[in-house]
Amino acid sequence: MIKNKTTYNSNLLKGTGLIQEMLVLIEAYTPGESAQNFQKRVLKEGLLSKSTDNRTIDVVRNIFKTRFLDQKLNVTSYIKSMREEYVSMDIITQLFLIYTCRANPILADFISEVYFQHARYGKVKVTAEDPKIFIRSAISDGRIQTSWSNSTIEKVSEHINACLIDFGLVDSSKRILPFRAIDFTVNYLIHELHFQGYSDMDILHHKDWQIFDLDASSLASVAERISFKGTFIFQYSGEILKIGWYYQSMKEFIENECR
Repeated sequence: MIKNKTTYNSNLLKGTGLIQEMLVLIEAYTPGESAQNFQKRVLKEGLLSKSTDNRTIDVVRNIFKTRFLDQKLNVTSYIKSMREEYVSMDIITQLFLIYTCRANPILADFISEVYFQHARYGKVKVTAEDPKIFIRSAISDGRIQTSWSNSTIEKVSEHINACLIDFGLVDSSKRILPFRAIDFTVNYLIHELHFQGYSDMDILHHKDWQIFDLDASSLASVAERISFKGTFIFQYSGEILKIGWYYQSMKEFIENECR
């Protein structure tokens, strides 16, 4: 039996990183606007001018919505505010990776179970076969509950590897690049999980950290170092964790930490 009950679908076929397209849509989106109304406006205003109407609908409905609008918090506003404060694209890209992985657990688990294992064992590249092996294993152990055709396995595998390129985990030839969470990414995610309602200990053990190869112990070390900058108070004994929060909302966090 696998430890987590997450099941995978083939939604990653709808698109890879699409970083520039997501930036355009986040900039245009009005908080509270329904996905359907936004979709109509994107079409009317030609915001994705290089896409056909059908492709635009697909991008808004099956990519932008699932990655950003289906979150518990108003993440489009947070990212728009950070862009206005000229937060680096390296950070924005890591945040996009988090939300892409939440919408596509198959990508998150491939990164944590295959990519980082390759990096630890000194492998130079992620091959075209690696995602296929991972997918076939997921079919066998029940994480994929309906058998996929060979063509679906092939296409999802290609999209997994394309996402690794888009988000900076490998280069264009699939060579593994040095990859770690930027301090601000860690700080943002700690606060984002807190304002979702997670307890301090649940934040420490949240599955999102696996995207950056951070277990509870390594995350605690990073969080303690970040806390010295005065964003929050971090007290951890190995069994008991207490975080003292300075900010009352994500908006307040961003306003103060991005200035």
